[in-house]
Formats: sequence, C-alpha cells, structure tokens
Amino acid sequence: MSKTTTAQEVLSKLRRQQFYLVEMSMITPSQDPLSALAPLLEEHLAWLIERENNGTLFLAGTLGDETGWDGSGLAIVRAESRAAAEADAQTEPFCRAGIRKNTVRGWQLNEGNVTLRLKLFDDSFEIA
Repeated sequence: MSKTTTAQEVLSKLRRQQFYLVEMSMITPSQDPLSALAPLLEEHLAWLIERENNGTLFLAGTLGDETGWDGSGLAIVRAESRAAAEADAQTEPFCRAGIRKNTVRGWQLNEGNVTLRLKLFDDSFEIA
C-alpha cells in the first residue's frame, strides 16, 4: 500500500467473491490413510470430476505436506448459499461412508495472484 492509498481505497477494490471451504477431515486417524480411502477412491474422484465439469469445484486437494498426510482434504466450491454447499458436501462418498467428516465454512476471495502457463506444443500446463 502506498503512502497515498488509504485502507478504505484498498478495501473498496476487494473482489468479495463468495465461495465455501469444505474441510474433509478423517474421523479415525490412520497410519496408512490411502488404504482406508481406497475402497471409495474412484467414487470420490468421480464426485470431484462431476463438480469440476459442472463448475461447482473451484479448487481441491489434500491437507498434507512434507510432515505427512492423515487422509484429510479440502475443497473450495461455488454454491448459491452455505446451506447448498453443506447439502452437497454431505453427498461426498467418504463423508457418506463415515470415513470423513465434512465441515463447511464461508470463504470470500478478495485478493491474490495466480499465474497459469499453457504449453500448447507439449499439451502441458503449470499453475504458479
């Protein structure tokens, strides 16, 4: 923020695009979460792909890093309301099976920087 820009000016430019976070937490911790998830993994992936194709899914991924992964994940979704996001989150296969608990929170996209690089010759992309 420059010296001539006020906080009010910055706040007036925020995007304020409403999304919902779906935190998908493992109910029972596991040393090998992939084994616990494997029986429903294809159904879970199909659930995500369906939402990606219909425009509901904004971003999704696992909640893990170099210290490990307990089987939990997170999705950011578009929905008309929190109630609609909650209802859809309950249809996720791991949640329906009682393996994960899905918790929905509102999230507003205000600012950030996303770079997308498409390489047409080798049909690849990079998100930075």
